[in-house]
Order: sequence, then C-alpha cells, then structure tokens
Amino acid sequence: MEEVHAKATITVDVYHVISRAVEEGVKYGWNRAHKHTENPKPEHVQTEIEKAVMNSLCEVIIWPDRA
Repeated sequence: MEEVHAKATITVDVYHVISRAVEEGVKYGWNRAHKHTENPKPEHVQTEIEKAVMNSLCEVIIWPDRA
C-alpha cells in the first residue's frame, strides 16, 4: 500500500482561546474565593481570580521563558 502525505493549514482564533481561558479562570477564581466563606474579603477574591486566570492562561500559552 502506498503512503499518502498531506499538508493542511489551520487557523486558530487566538483571541477566542485567550478570552475563554480568562473567562474560565475568573469563574474558577470566584468560586475558589467563596469556597469556605460566603463573604470573602475583596483582596482574597482578587488574589484567587488572578491566580486562576494565570493558571488558565498557562494551559494555552507557552511562555518564552518556559519553552
């Protein structure tokens, strides 16, 4: 049987990928901040959201210093 080689080009909607990662990170961080208390301090909410967003972005971005 003969091998067939094919090339294809795909385009990724980078804005959509990053937007989705940020959205998911914000939701996760918000829920995480409210995990043990109904009324967390604003600083705690901000910290949890920032950490979750960065973790979410690290799942879809390869940063230059980590390549």
